[in-house]
Amino acid sequence: MEKIKLTLFEDKFGVGGIETFIYNICSHLDREKYDIRIVVVNKITNYYDDLLKSLGVRLIVLVPKIELNPLKRFKMGLPAFNDYLKKEENMCDIMHFNLSDAIDLLYVKVARKNGVKRRVVHSHNTSATSLSKKIVHYIGKIFLDKEPNYYLACSSQAAKWLFPKKVYRQKDYLFVRNAIDANKYKFNETIRKSVRKKYKWNNNVIYGEVARFNKQKNHKFLLEIFQQILRRQPSAKLVLVGEGELLPDLKKQVSEIGLSNSVIFLGVSNNVPNLLQAFDVFMLPSLYEGLPFVLVESQAASLPALVSDSVTKEVDLTNYLTYFSLKSSPTDWAKMALRLSKQARHGDSILDNTGFNINVMVKTLDDFYNDILN
Repeated sequence: MEKIKLTLFEDKFGVGGIETFIYNICSHLDREKYDIRIVVVNKITNYYDDLLKSLGVRLIVLVPKIELNPLKRFKMGLPAFNDYLKKEENMCDIMHFNLSDAIDLLYVKVARKNGVKRRVVHSHNTSATSLSKKIVHYIGKIFLDKEPNYYLACSSQAAKWLFPKKVYRQKDYLFVRNAIDANKYKFNETIRKSVRKKYKWNNNVIYGEVARFNKQKNHKFLLEIFQQILRRQPSAKLVLVGEGELLPDLKKQVSEIGLSNSVIFLGVSNNVPNLLQAFDVFMLPSLYEGLPFVLVESQAASLPALVSDSVTKEVDLTNYLTYFSLKSSPTDWAKMALRLSKQARHGDSILDNTGFNINVMVKTLDDFYNDILN
């Protein structure tokens, strides 16, 4: 039987929730049934190179030169995508676009003009970092909303952000959960002790975050919170895992405010499940989110998490998640974080009945792909 040709598209491929979702598709869909390739405009990390190669998934980068300015990236990316589609005629049965805002629907338009019949748009976000980006988003939403012919969303807020009003109101989209292999994250005291010994954290209370360093994640406010934590808990450490365009600025800020001995930048890690065992509190004061993978992971690890009230309630799966207002002061956030650091953790499989199981998610996608093919 001829394989289903599936193309997964993303504009800027780094290390984050969308990339985790794409990798999960590649690693769990039946490879005897699917021929998968990933097409991206820019690739800003090599983290997934070997993993994808081992799966036999081809990663195609349209613009090798990294361009962080989104307008300049569009100027290079759109013609490059058009050229790619012309050269790769009949190379895909389904093109699955993973998007954060409506301006990216321009790529869907290019796909339609090049004869891609099944154009699936998957919304992964709920807002933008600036007024200008929001304006561009809503303009794109008005003029480009007819370009997709199938819709997926990680949450109802993400659907409302990107999809036409009619699609959202009639729920003419499929909710695809940001699922994980929960067994990899289940709390294990032995792993916790081993990781804490490795990093010499045995006598510290560890506040951690796994996130891309961009404006959305609100790291400046996180540092203000941590300053207040340190005043009350001098043994505390803030461990930041990830990469992103604001990382150099954040390192400079940490140095300037005298926190270099207390804030640890671990970079990108392939050992997030074990790091979550070692943390005491997870922090995510984001300005906005779609449905963050990392909070599903933290809850699977029975790790208390303090998150902003801008995060969708659809990720609230356990009693390990605490929402807090961004209008509250750093001091109030710090007091709540200190309280959570004393919360007990258990090694139960607490996500088994929540629907955030990777096998359930992949079956949902497999059924969806087959439905639109038929």
